[in-house]
Amino acid sequence: MSATVRAVVPGGTDDLPEVGGVATDTPEYFCLLTRAGAALEAAAHAAGKPVRLSVIAVGDGDGEVPVPTDDAVALVHEVYRRPIDSLSQDEEDPNICWVHIVIPTTEGGFWIREFGVWAEPLEDDGEPVLYAYGNHAPFYKLKSVLGQATTHELSVPIIMSGTADVEIVVSEAGYASRLELLQIAGVVEDLRRNREAVWTLDAPVEEGGALTLPEGLTYAPGKHLLDVFWDGVACYPGQQYEEISSADALESTAIRLLFAAPAGSEMRVLVRAYSIQPKLEGVEVPEGIAERVDALETRLEDVAANVAYIDKPSHE
Repeated sequence: MSATVRAVVPGGTDDLPEVGGVATDTPEYFCLLTRAGAALEAAAHAAGKPVRLSVIAVGDGDGEVPVPTDDAVALVHEVYRRPIDSLSQDEEDPNICWVHIVIPTTEGGFWIREFGVWAEPLEDDGEPVLYAYGNHAPFYKLKSVLGQATTHELSVPIIMSGTADVEIVVSEAGYASRLELLQIAGVVEDLRRNREAVWTLDAPVEEGGALTLPEGLTYAPGKHLLDVFWDGVACYPGQQYEEISSADALESTAIRLLFAAPAGSEMRVLVRAYSIQPKLEGVEVPEGIAERVDALETRLEDVAANVAYIDKPSHE
C-alpha cells in the first residue's frame, strides 16, 4: 500500500527551531535531504510524477559514526536494508509523519551507525536514489541466538511541505511499529471483557421480528457466544432466537426473536469475550493493520505446530 504526502526530510541544523534561552549547538545525530534527493524532487515535479520512498537501509559507517552531508549518494558501509514497514502521524506536530522499519530478530550481527531513505527511480531503467541520509547513535543489532532475541525499530521524520509530492510505499508484509502494537494491545484488552445490556421493551416484538440491541452492543454472528434472557428466562439459539448476519458487515446489532415478546418485557443480552469486534475510539488505525494481525496469527499457528512440549521432570 502507499500513502501520498507533500513532504521533505529535515535538512539538518537549518531546520531546528530556536528555543529562547537555550543554546542550539549542532546536534550529534540528525538526518538531511541529499542533493540527489533534491534533484529527484525537481525532476519529479517537472515530470508531474511523485517521489516514491520505499526502502530504508542501515550501515555500520565502517566503524565510525559519520557526519551526514548532502552530497552523499550511498551509505558509507551498508549492512542491511528493508522495505518501509509502516508510517504514522506525529502526535504533537500534524506537519510531520514518521516512516518506520523494524529489523526482525532473524537479522543482526552488525552495528548501526548510519541510515538512508531510498527513493525509487522515476524511469523503469533508472537507479534508486539516496533521498535522505542520517547518522545513528551506535547500536549493535544482535542476531537471534539461544535464549536471546531483539528487534530494532528505526523511525525517520518526514516534514510535510509544498516542495514535492512524496509517495511513501509501505510493505504489505511489514512488521507492526510500536504505535500499532499499542493499538493491537488495545483491541486484545477490549476482547477480554464481556459486554452486557439489560433493558425494558418499549414496544412489542412479534414472533420472527428483529430485536435491535442497545447502542454500543454488537456481536460477531456465528461465534456462538451470545446469551439472551427474556424476563429472567434463558433463551436458546435456534429455539427462542436466531443471530442476524450480513454479508456487508462483520458485526451485528440485532437478533431475531422466535417468540412474541410483549411491551414491558425485560431483555438481557450478554456478549461474551472474543465474540465482539470492537473499534478503537479516537484512534486512527493504520491501513492494512487487519492483514498484519492475520499474518501474525498465521505465524503463531506455524510456531505452535512445530513446538515440542516436554513434561516438567518430577522430583520424586
